[in-house]
Amino acid sequence: MRYEFPGLKRRLNKDGRARLYWVARADLAKAGYKPKTVPLHYDWRDLEQHQLISSACMKFQAEMLEWASGRKDTAPPFDGTVKGLSRQYQRDEASPYGRLKWNTQRTYDHVLETIENAFGDRALSCIGLKDFRRWYDAARKPKTSGGRERIRKAHGVISMLRRLVSYGVAAELPECARLASILRETSFEQPAQRRVRLMLEHVEAFIPVAIKRGRLSLALGTAFQFETTLRQRDVIGEWEPLKDGDEPSGIVLRGRRWVNGLTWSDISKDFEIYKVTTKTGAIAAHDLKLCPLVMKVIGMIPADKRIGPLIIDEEAGRPYAEHAYSREWRVIADAAGVPRAVWNMDARAGGISEGDEAGADLDDIRAQAAHSQASTTIRYVRGTIGKSRRVAQLRSAHRAERKPNG
Repeated sequence: MRYEFPGLKRRLNKDGRARLYWVARADLAKAGYKPKTVPLHYDWRDLEQHQLISSACMKFQAEMLEWASGRKDTAPPFDGTVKGLSRQYQRDEASPYGRLKWNTQRTYDHVLETIENAFGDRALSCIGLKDFRRWYDAARKPKTSGGRERIRKAHGVISMLRRLVSYGVAAELPECARLASILRETSFEQPAQRRVRLMLEHVEAFIPVAIKRGRLSLALGTAFQFETTLRQRDVIGEWEPLKDGDEPSGIVLRGRRWVNGLTWSDISKDFEIYKVTTKTGAIAAHDLKLCPLVMKVIGMIPADKRIGPLIIDEEAGRPYAEHAYSREWRVIADAAGVPRAVWNMDARAGGISEGDEAGADLDDIRAQAAHSQASTTIRYVRGTIGKSRRVAQLRSAHRAERKPNG
């Protein structure tokens, strides 16, 4: 028999096998239709599964066309399932999902896809504590036999379920209040906080290797991250998808515009910077003259090259593409002897921890890192002895004061 497969796309894995996806029409996806992509867990080589593939494609295509026919402003009927709740959360204009930043939406979409594929057809009315425990335990199992448990993934699934039912309570959807109360009274093991940090000796070993290999951009980016404690995104920037109707101005690559990174114009003639951070909108202010590693690398860059984005991929001639900076950073880090357990993202924790170890006031460190609360700063202090040493010195001085004369 001949079947129709509207929206079907096939993409090859590294092993040569085809993975199947249903993909929404580009114009409707741009107009706001979700989901944009749905993985289909069938084997194209098995002819008997073609009917199932066709049925799935027809179903998703029909939902999309129904939305396009005039129901854009009306959320589809809630069918009482986990998948129905997930779709409602993504499509409802009153849902907090629509106010999330694009990259947060992308992260949430990955987790929601996992949830829908694993137990999306379960009715909310039939779910209880045992189900949540079973799903958590299944998600935390190692990817391969003998591998590490994936606690971070399992905790992410539970966190997303909490968001879904919390939205459901606000939207007055059936069963959500009951499920929210179960999750509120239940605790699940959380992933351990990272304990490693990029240290001064790592940075001092990294920079000369990066320079020798023609990666001045990586040397400068790492120096900035460590000495100013700015997040990677605030130093190198990010590629934000163009919205429908946006003019493709600025630096644009494949429908994305480079934003939020440092530019040479951000550095004043006195080598000071004032940067609005992407996560909180707080202003981070730094005097680069007090950042010797940064000044050393800047001094290697000719004045006529100090135009546009601060960090430029030498090979591409533009800001680093997504994930390329961390990937290339790892190559240099390996050559410089930086332990594999230490990541580029640990530069921020390294700078904050060094400040704590040097005896800096916690509130001053908080201000430098542009944190709104000191409790956030404390989470970045990793394995330092600064506070312990200060307490021990104060105790010793106190004992000396209490000793009788002579």
